[in-house]
Amino acid sequence: MDPLPRSRRLTAIADRILAFLVRRLGSRAYYGLAALLSLAVLVDFTFFHQVVLMENRIFDMLVSHRFRHATADPDIVIVDIDEASLNALSKDYGRWPWPRQVLGEWMEGVEQQQPRAIVFDILFSDADVFNPDSEAYFNAAIAATNNTFFPMLRLGVQNDALSQVRPSMLPWLSPMPGAIPQNTPLAVVLPKYRAAIDGARIGTHQVTPDKDSVIRHYPIFLEHAGWKIPSLPQRVAEKLGFPQPDPQQEDFLINWRGKSFSFKYVSFGDVYADFLRKHRQRPHDEFAGKLVILGSTAPSLFDIKASPTEKIFPGVEILATAIDNLKNGDALRELHPGIKLAMALVFIWGMAAALARQIPAARFDRMFAGLQVFFIGVAYLTLNFSDVYIDMSAPVTFGLVYFSIARVYNSLSEQWLTDHRVVNRASEKSGKFLLRLLVIATTASTGQDRRALIGRVNRLVGESSADARRIGGLVQDPGMVQDMFSGILLVYWLIDTEETSLDPATLTDMKRFREDIEKNLAHLRPHFTVHEGAIDLSTHGNWKTAGKRIIIEALERIVEQEEAAQPQVDVHQNG
Repeated sequence: MDPLPRSRRLTAIADRILAFLVRRLGSRAYYGLAALLSLAVLVDFTFFHQVVLMENRIFDMLVSHRFRHATADPDIVIVDIDEASLNALSKDYGRWPWPRQVLGEWMEGVEQQQPRAIVFDILFSDADVFNPDSEAYFNAAIAATNNTFFPMLRLGVQNDALSQVRPSMLPWLSPMPGAIPQNTPLAVVLPKYRAAIDGARIGTHQVTPDKDSVIRHYPIFLEHAGWKIPSLPQRVAEKLGFPQPDPQQEDFLINWRGKSFSFKYVSFGDVYADFLRKHRQRPHDEFAGKLVILGSTAPSLFDIKASPTEKIFPGVEILATAIDNLKNGDALRELHPGIKLAMALVFIWGMAAALARQIPAARFDRMFAGLQVFFIGVAYLTLNFSDVYIDMSAPVTFGLVYFSIARVYNSLSEQWLTDHRVVNRASEKSGKFLLRLLVIATTASTGQDRRALIGRVNRLVGESSADARRIGGLVQDPGMVQDMFSGILLVYWLIDTEETSLDPATLTDMKRFREDIEKNLAHLRPHFTVHEGAIDLSTHGNWKTAGKRIIIEALERIVEQEEAAQPQVDVHQNG
């Protein structure tokens, strides 16, 4: 005999596995799957954090499609070293970097208008050794201010051993709460101006993108050997008296103000040129009381990053948005991870309970889809009307995983329980087959009673030693007629009469079915009946008609039982 093809062998193995699950576990398999997925949820939350990928996608979708969000603070102005500025100044100073005296003159012009602060989004990492007078001019201009802020760069920890800078040398660092700080080397790039160091208005301006290279969080501080290294926005917030975040909070979820260029932008070239005029044309109080940020949107200076709202976003506007969030105290607040974990577990176990209770597949699908829309809708509306982001990625992601696996099992187990071999074998031209039917009918009005009946029958079919199968939902089209027939189940045994004419195993199985159902569902009386019948499939012409007759007889019996249970009315009572 030729061996079975590989596809048929795999199908047979899968059928045996499915039969084992249905026979041994039945509806309990849904709880087993929920337990396994719950373990996966706990492991991911603790170690792997893979659900963060879905969280980022959902967050980006919601943020980028908000219909309502906070507007950019009008007191924050970005002075932009754009391409037009680079071209305009290139005639006198060449391309970037310009002599520092240019920035010093610009800063002096802005200071005359008494701005609240000037924040540089430029890392002055190298001195201009070819223009020492220009360097001295810029340093003196810085020394004459008390409201200028400068960035520093924290290098990778692998560079610490090579650094000569120690935390005690940087007065703007502070000890971590409850920590014993160590004066170990710290690898940083500081501004190359003594006045900036002495002013101590310095913080990091670097942001770390997520794995997909998108910026979503801004650091409040970095930690080194028990020391807090404040970010530039946090340093501005401290000095200007903005609301302070929790001392333990390391970063915050940025509350974006919309698409890029949401803040007020002015071109550096235009402002600088006006400062050099004898008779200025721009408003004399353009920067009065403003928080002025100097940065660049010129692509040639490479300060372009990705945000949830746009893949090409000016880095200087990310800095401005972070300062705006701290100034107005409206950075997005996230739910505690434990709440997200609890929501995911409740959703998973809720679906398991629904499937275990024999919720119809169509209703379960609608329930799942409705809850997914509900979760996303709550997160979206909350994000539009508050500064709270309710992250629904965990219930959405793990719920989808559970739904996919559970529905596959549900479909396959339903197919196994209701194997339609009857039709195939009834149409065969040889052999004699006997179809033994057990018709179980109930007109119980509640869905709970009907689900209890289906669950009981499924369990008995799964435990059958004579290969019983069942058919439910005789009428598939929705409507009143389907409701009338929804309480009818058929359990059948297909017997090869040439192998055994008496078939004691089937008779024993049928007896077990009947006794079990009548015992455990007795509370459904009188809305409940069990009817037996047999069809000889060797007579091909009338087996379908015979099957219909058996069902009709069962229906007639249940109707008779219900009528007998009705209270008798005395027709002469009012005569």
